[in-house]
Amino acid sequence: MLEPAMKIQIMNDSDNLIRIHLIHYRFVRLAANDEHSVTAVSHPSPLYDEEQLVRYASAAATETLVIQLHQAFKEQSMLSHIKRQQLFCELLLHMHVPPKTNKLTVNESVQQTIAYMEEKFAKAIQMSDLPVMAGMTPSSYCRAFKKMTGLTPGHYLTRLRMMRAKELMSEPGAALRDVATSIGYQDELYFSRVFKKTEGISPSVFLKRRDRKIAVVSSYFLQDHLLALGILPIAAPSYPKYFTTPSGFPTYLHDRLSGTIPLNAERTIMTSDVMRLSPDMILKTEFQKNPNDQLWNANKNTIFIDPSTTWEHYLRSIAVRVQKEREAERIIRQMTLLEQETRKKLSSATKHGKWVIIRLLPDNCRLYGIKDHTFTELFYRRLQFKNDERITHSVYIDNALEQLFDLDPENILIIWSEETEVNELASNERWQNLRAVKENRVYYPDSREWDPWGPIGREYMIRAMTRYFAKTGLTSSVMDQPEWHRSRSMV
Repeated sequence: MLEPAMKIQIMNDSDNLIRIHLIHYRFVRLAANDEHSVTAVSHPSPLYDEEQLVRYASAAATETLVIQLHQAFKEQSMLSHIKRQQLFCELLLHMHVPPKTNKLTVNESVQQTIAYMEEKFAKAIQMSDLPVMAGMTPSSYCRAFKKMTGLTPGHYLTRLRMMRAKELMSEPGAALRDVATSIGYQDELYFSRVFKKTEGISPSVFLKRRDRKIAVVSSYFLQDHLLALGILPIAAPSYPKYFTTPSGFPTYLHDRLSGTIPLNAERTIMTSDVMRLSPDMILKTEFQKNPNDQLWNANKNTIFIDPSTTWEHYLRSIAVRVQKEREAERIIRQMTLLEQETRKKLSSATKHGKWVIIRLLPDNCRLYGIKDHTFTELFYRRLQFKNDERITHSVYIDNALEQLFDLDPENILIIWSEETEVNELASNERWQNLRAVKENRVYYPDSREWDPWGPIGREYMIRAMTRYFAKTGLTSSVMDQPEWHRSRSMV
């Protein structure tokens, strides 16, 4: 807080410019003259105390509030004055709230700085500011950071910038000068040196590799893996009857696959439909409507990916073919951190009894096992929900409605199921007598786009799952919920 005639000295020990926001305000008290009039009297700010300096607050939060306040002064409307007052009071409160007594854990403190870096990586970030934000000494911060990410803070920031650079260079007409500027480098040559050092190839070589034409023929969204590795396929499987997007891709991939030709995987994908695109490589997995027949085997550009129950296998198999092994390992490390963070957020939910997972199909109740399936492996092993110990089989069992009734489980999670089948089951008297139904422990999220087989879809699913369980109130009390926990209406 500055007072009139106060002098300050600012020193900049870096080559970067300092941007200063000076907010000038006056504290006024209203004094009543009589019942019809008041007088505004200027007073010193009650927030100013020369004995108590304003402590360093969160740089990210402070900057956000200042920018919003600056924008509010440009607005001209009946409510703009109220908005300015609100933002200013929020800024004052932010600057003067005393530090919280409940300290964050080391990992939480480091994670806050990671979030800040991921948001601000395109701007100049002073590495010396990060330990201050985390409330740690530089040496202890660097040790904790490297333990969590496997990288130093500086290398992590560079990795963020290089990831974004590859995304930008994957777009048509990308210019190196524009890419460098967009990720915080003013010098194109310096950007090129850093890119080659971290990625092993120069940006110009990467741009040429971008033009490699790869098609995907699979029941899995292997295009998810390619996109995560910075490669846009020329053609990839879609499900136009299942997904509502014009492309037949899930919403989280639809915009990213602009320019990719959808291959309808709900029918046989013909070799002629793919070969007319002259692909340099075809990534192929065997599935019901497209076996690895002679036509695919005869094509020398076809790469067959072996089946697996883990998404990491598919990512690594593809990464080897496109020389992206280091990038694949980075993606896997990041996903592991997200899973650990989610497990902590859902800790109350994971302790809330034993679970059974089902999928309802026309005239079929599919009962999932505890292993050899990517979703159940995530749910039970990595997020640590407790399975019903009477469930011992792998993958899933079809036509298992009677088994479900005999289990009478504590909690039931319904996934990938249409409302028609769910509502039909809801009218079954034996279903209505299940313990989970009576105690309102049936969970029916909108899981249509939950896809744990690829890194982008897996992250989308994990975050959606976290939001869903938080919305149901499972982490506090589920007993007061009036009906099934669901994210969409039931007819």
